[in-house]
Amino acid sequence: MTLPFVDVSSIAKLNGDSVTLNYAAALMGGNLRSMSFFSIGLAPWMSSILIWQMFTVSKRLGLNKLSMESQEKRRMLLTLAIALIQSLGLVLNLPLKTVAGVGQGTIVFLDTLILIAGTYFLIWLTDLNLSMGLGGSIMIVMVSMISYIPQDIWLSIQELKISPLILAVVGLLSLCFLYLAVLVERAKYRIPINKINIHNRFKKYSYLDIRVNAAGGLPIMYAMTLVSIPQYFLMLVLFFQPNNRLVKEWILSLAMGGIPWFILYLLTIFILAWAFAFINVNSDQIAERMQRSGEYIENLYPGEATRRYIHKIVGYFAFVGALYLVLVAGLPMLLILLDIRYMRLGMIPGMFMIFIGMVFSIKDEVDTLTLNDRYHSLF
Repeated sequence: MTLPFVDVSSIAKLNGDSVTLNYAAALMGGNLRSMSFFSIGLAPWMSSILIWQMFTVSKRLGLNKLSMESQEKRRMLLTLAIALIQSLGLVLNLPLKTVAGVGQGTIVFLDTLILIAGTYFLIWLTDLNLSMGLGGSIMIVMVSMISYIPQDIWLSIQELKISPLILAVVGLLSLCFLYLAVLVERAKYRIPINKINIHNRFKKYSYLDIRVNAAGGLPIMYAMTLVSIPQYFLMLVLFFQPNNRLVKEWILSLAMGGIPWFILYLLTIFILAWAFAFINVNSDQIAERMQRSGEYIENLYPGEATRRYIHKIVGYFAFVGALYLVLVAGLPMLLILLDIRYMRLGMIPGMFMIFIGMVFSIKDEVDTLTLNDRYHSLF
């Protein structure tokens, strides 16, 4: 369902000028191509979760000491603030129809409210899927990616008139990259863990597994979304200052295909990869849990010494994982500096990494749910 009072015939022009926003929305379960109820998608909610997680890592702020209900309220308020910026910035730049008896302010308010409501409806579906289904928000995002991105890639191939030979080479390279991406996704560094008063002659150690790429493909998905937020904000400013040349230049600079956008995109991927590694493998929580349960690492005292060791290992692999993501998902985007039409092809490695991470997340969830079914009765 298209947003009311929107000139559908003029939407194509907006889509052509907002490639970054289109892809950012598609990666978060949204769709800017039809300007519908779900156009913004889950981007505000997932951005608020990321921001909240970054703040809760620090014990000084004391946010992790709040009750779950208080934390959820604050996250939803942050989601509302981001959704308001994105929705209002988008609606104010849409080609709106004038209707007799209906003021422009009323139209803007109504369409903004509909977009925000669409985001919260998807959040409700996510919660419903978490309690009764599989994958949570991952399933919504996967549906959005499968629905739009393959079609966009095929249209790009037709537009660029790429020869079958080059397509065959790209397909072969894609299979090789797919193998590499799966290998890195499942690669782990194992730290042997001893347990007090437990002896097992069949297995001397249990292990603390630290993934080589602890962040997975999430930094790529979030980077595209976070880089698009300044565009929404600047679009909002531009509405109130339509003759401001500086704002127009910033919007063009931050649009996909420009050098400033490319630098900001790579920098965001690197920072998010580093941050997600420490969020996913929290050395403070692991050291505290090990100390309580009587676990220790050989030649290390429990507590602070263990925390520092785990933090050092995570920091090393965070740096390696961040470089890996920048090289694999970031550098192919150099193609868009030559021609923006190569954008969809340059996104293929990043799409592979995001999709592989989602597939394995669902696989791990299914394995956990079916764990009890793998054991058979002895009698």
